[in-house]
Amino acid sequence: MKQVSDDQLWQAFKTSDLAVETIYRQYVNVLYNYGRQFTSDSDIVKDAVQELFCDLIQSRERLGSTDSIKFYLFASLRNKLVKKVRKEKKYLSLDDFGGDFQIDFASDNDIINELDPNNTETLLNEAFNKLPVKQREAILLYYYEGIGYEDIAKIMNMTKTKSARALIYRALDSLSAIFNVCENCVILLILPFFFS
Repeated sequence: MKQVSDDQLWQAFKTSDLAVETIYRQYVNVLYNYGRQFTSDSDIVKDAVQELFCDLIQSRERLGSTDSIKFYLFASLRNKLVKKVRKEKKYLSLDDFGGDFQIDFASDNDIINELDPNNTETLLNEAFNKLPVKQREAILLYYYEGIGYEDIAKIMNMTKTKSARALIYRALDSLSAIFNVCENCVILLILPFFFS
């Protein structure tokens, strides 16, 4: 089957219900998982994802083009969740948003657990959740979702790409201090959890 670029799929989405279904099926679970990092209220996340797709369908003829559907959807969902959570907690500031953002690695990573009898997975979860919220989000977007620095900066409403890069480097530096290893070793330690 011919591989379709994000740009081609997005253009088809603007005119075809089949493309709407394709995008929905491809991204609904990823969006839900991303949204759950921000709030433990699954209903808020489900509503936000549903509203996001309804809004996209209703306005699809007017949408601009994009070469990264994932970036567009992540940024849109994040903005929608900010509004929803703010509505629930009227005093919430943008810095507070994502206070529940927790990284939780799957427990079926046997290779790493075999290497470390002290349960590396638990140690990594604890270490990641000691990081500031924005660092956790940036690490998740970069290593798990494969989103580049420029798009991470846009998703997280940063004015400069180098801010996203610095955020990830600070997170890796903090993790290397926690584990008392070099930054490259931290990357080797965490990658299997993101790609298990």
